[in-house]
Amino acid sequence: MLLSAALPVMEFSEARYAEIARQIMVTGNWVTLWFSDGEPFWGKPPLAFWSIAVSYLVLGVNELTARLPSLLATIGTGAALFWWSKTLMPRRTAWHAVLCYASCVIVLQTAGSVITDPILTLMTTLVMMAFWQAVHMQQKGFAWLMWIALALGVLTKGPVALVLCGLPCGLSLLIYRHWRVFFSHTHLFFGLLLLVAVAAPWYYLAESRTPGFWDYFMVGEHFERYIHNEWAGDKYGAVKDRPFGTIWVFFLIASLPWSLVMLYGLSNTGLRRELLEKYKCNQTLIVYLLSWTIAPLCFFTLSSSVLMTYVLPCIPAFCLIVAAGIQRSHLTIALIAVPVFFAISIGTYWTLYADHRYNQWPIVKTYIEHNQEDPGILIYTGKRRFAPVFYTQGNVRFENSETRHGIPDSTFYIAVRDLWLDAQTQRLTPRCQPLTARNEFTLFYCPAFLGDVP
Repeated sequence: MLLSAALPVMEFSEARYAEIARQIMVTGNWVTLWFSDGEPFWGKPPLAFWSIAVSYLVLGVNELTARLPSLLATIGTGAALFWWSKTLMPRRTAWHAVLCYASCVIVLQTAGSVITDPILTLMTTLVMMAFWQAVHMQQKGFAWLMWIALALGVLTKGPVALVLCGLPCGLSLLIYRHWRVFFSHTHLFFGLLLLVAVAAPWYYLAESRTPGFWDYFMVGEHFERYIHNEWAGDKYGAVKDRPFGTIWVFFLIASLPWSLVMLYGLSNTGLRRELLEKYKCNQTLIVYLLSWTIAPLCFFTLSSSVLMTYVLPCIPAFCLIVAAGIQRSHLTIALIAVPVFFAISIGTYWTLYADHRYNQWPIVKTYIEHNQEDPGILIYTGKRRFAPVFYTQGNVRFENSETRHGIPDSTFYIAVRDLWLDAQTQRLTPRCQPLTARNEFTLFYCPAFLGDVP
């Protein structure tokens, strides 16, 4: 919580998502997400941005409120994991599962980030738990939770939520042949209607208000990005061309330290035998959890455009597998892992990002302080950066070496990228004076022009 409030929002995804959500609050437009003036953002559905905008409305606009929905979603996933675990296994195992989940690298990292994946993970976790209760435990009421959570997952990150849940659930049905229970206990017809009723209206409105959304999001983001490692249609970033099978490496890293614990347990003959004996007591559940963990990883194995956050929805199931087999003494790993993670995170920030161009807060902070004495617009050279827009509440504009706005007669401040510093210094002096040089930018203060142009 303290780190979420203390660390600045970073370019590009964090600052971009924080600013897109701020635009919802400013414009009152809860349908169209805006990337910049006149350019809609078609990269994600709105649920995560809605949650951030609500956080802003209730608690104000700052780093903590931008990250708060991710933190709350992570806590919600942990709470759901605990409740479900204690209905299936001893209460001690449920606590072990939560401690395992709360100490995984990817969980700690995403809980304090402006990102969509924690909310998606909460929804997919609820779907998978509700499916088990409805089909394997034959408790029909949970089916409604399954459909609602699935719809909210589609509103968080699109049809990928259907894949992440559909693959393991379908595999479970194939293995255990619970087809009759599935059709009789999941309210399939009315459940699908509920899914469409919750998720479809926004998709319809998004396409009707900004035509082209459906083609870009459904075809581009979900099909072209998946099959083409050089998809040139990405409007908002770059396609990640990873080696085949990278998602498995990401999973091993993301699930640290527990991936190492499991690898050690499986590689040791005595421990492996002990683990298998424990798992036999809950064989059906363990197979379901393995399907939940492995099926989405197999799906992403076929794509080279993957990020480490893609494995987050698999982590709750993996942690319950770990909790069902680990010894109580292993929990000291969790007590050590969390402070070590935060120590490494703080060290990484001060070593790599405090003075990195992705961190524009030092420049913007200096501008805000001087702007109180002599108000003027902030100009950034180069491409659009979202952190300055977020922190100045839109009081910034951008220019590059090909499209200059010219020098205003009124007071202004200009942040010059070091790449263009020599040329821009000749253009700006003697009227402008440098205020600070940080993170590959130099901020100039240019007071109002009162005489002849130099």
